[in-house]
Amino acid sequence: MNRYAPWEMIFAGYGDWHLWKMDGFRTRSAQLCRFLARSDRLARVYVLNEPITLRYVRKGYALPRLERFRSLPLRGGLRQAEEKIFLLDPSRLLVGPREVKRLYMARLVRGLVERLQRPPILWIANVHKAYLMEEVPALLRIFDAIDDWESVSAFRPFAQRIRSGYEKVIQQADIIFTVSSYLKEKFEKSAKQARVTHLPNGVDADLFCQPADAPSVRRKRRDRDSRVLTYVGVLSERVDLDLIERIAVDWPQCRIWLVGPISRVVERRRRELRYLTNAEWKGLVHHGEIPGILRSSDVLLIPHKKSSLTLSMDPLKLYEYLTTGLPIVSTPVPPTDQYGSLLYLGEGKRFSEQIGAALEEMYLPDADELWQARIQESTRHRWESRVGRIEREIQERLGTGAAQP
Repeated sequence: MNRYAPWEMIFAGYGDWHLWKMDGFRTRSAQLCRFLARSDRLARVYVLNEPITLRYVRKGYALPRLERFRSLPLRGGLRQAEEKIFLLDPSRLLVGPREVKRLYMARLVRGLVERLQRPPILWIANVHKAYLMEEVPALLRIFDAIDDWESVSAFRPFAQRIRSGYEKVIQQADIIFTVSSYLKEKFEKSAKQARVTHLPNGVDADLFCQPADAPSVRRKRRDRDSRVLTYVGVLSERVDLDLIERIAVDWPQCRIWLVGPISRVVERRRRELRYLTNAEWKGLVHHGEIPGILRSSDVLLIPHKKSSLTLSMDPLKLYEYLTTGLPIVSTPVPPTDQYGSLLYLGEGKRFSEQIGAALEEMYLPDADELWQARIQESTRHRWESRVGRIEREIQERLGTGAAQP
């Protein structure tokens, strides 16, 4: 086989096309899928979609069951979604035990592979789909490690299943991409044959193409008593709600926008914080609206806890925040230590104090230079550059005798 011929890829991401489309393609898997499809090295990308679940789930985590039922065909099959992107859908009637779904999905993928002219690259970002590495012939098996699922408290009921999935990855993967250096070190200790590569998150430069106004413009018209502090992202166990409460109390003259889907754990705590009248919980917002929300803010926040979970993460929001040029205040979680001159770092009381410094930044002599430096830094993290790294890793792996089907 000509190793320079365009590759076919089966993409089993975290979530699936229907969820990504509803949310505005906001996640790492959603964005990598679309940017990979734009590459000349990929002939087609086949997205493996999820079957329905009989359990109701709120938007932003998985597609509610009625919407998923409507989005799936009566019979499983293949259909085109975008240029070079095809959806491999299960039947909307696929319900029942997990093992039944697993057998069906493996057969569905094998059926696709049999119809392709060449063996595909298998890309998996959902550890629950790692069984496909054993059951589907592939030119190359890639795992994209997004966070450490073993550290997510909500996933504890599935701990054995997650561990089993990671074991399959360790045994079968040819390449493992990791979102963080923490995960890279973890997989390097156990991977049997895989090349383990740190692949940070990125930013869609076409969507986040317009920065906020420069400080020299903003200070002429901004009312200093009506500032907006914004957090964008999933509101889950990684977010320090005690710190959010401190911020709201310390800065009553500021509006605090909390933008993103809310987990059940946070929902309970949110009810306790209803007395904070300046905290606005906006819920899930389509990703296409996020650039405007960021540009309308004064300071952007990353109030994450320090834990094994946040050590394994790489906040995608960081790269999107940088495109605005606005000041960013974060707790010292990876990889913020790499951007010390561009960010304000602190914990607890210090975090709140740093918000004060960030609000006053526009009056500094070098405020416009800081604004421009953040925008310039964001250009180093475009998804196109991440896809280029993926292409090089695949080509190098194929050139060194990767596992063949």
